[in-house]
Amino acid sequence: MKKTIAPQKRDKSLVPLSREHHFGLLFCWKLRQGLKNGADLEVMREYVRYFWNNILKEHCQEEEWLMERLLPHDDTQRTRLHEEHKLIETLVELIDDGSPMNKDLFKVLDKDLVDHIRWEERELFPYLQTIAPADDLELAGQLLEHKHDPRLDNFTQEFWIKNPDKE
Repeated sequence: MKKTIAPQKRDKSLVPLSREHHFGLLFCWKLRQGLKNGADLEVMREYVRYFWNNILKEHCQEEEWLMERLLPHDDTQRTRLHEEHKLIETLVELIDDGSPMNKDLFKVLDKDLVDHIRWEERELFPYLQTIAPADDLELAGQLLEHKHDPRLDNFTQEFWIKNPDKE
């Protein structure tokens, strides 16, 4: 029997970041589908570059900005967040620079990003909600909302859709 995990009650100040996590999981699903369907790796590389530059990079910066304000400098959760963000950035750079194209890098990015998002949602955010004073969390959320523009994934080459011409 599969264990179900109850959804976490998210503080409203963290909702914009949680909402973007959905985009991150969808990004990973698209990579998996593209690999499964034999998509052009160059197009997939363009998508990774696009997603990093238009959504993921700024999302990571906002999370780090938030943790910088709400957690002590030596907090292990804050350190882990920073290290995982650097790992994801390195994977994106490897894919961006990669020649010849390496399918395994897409697989590693997919797995590491999904694991990272799940950790943030299931452990980091609940931890933050218990350790950060409510007023500080609310103020940081207001500042984040003020500087946070809704981001859209408008990549037009739908490589993740199975192409019947390739069969």
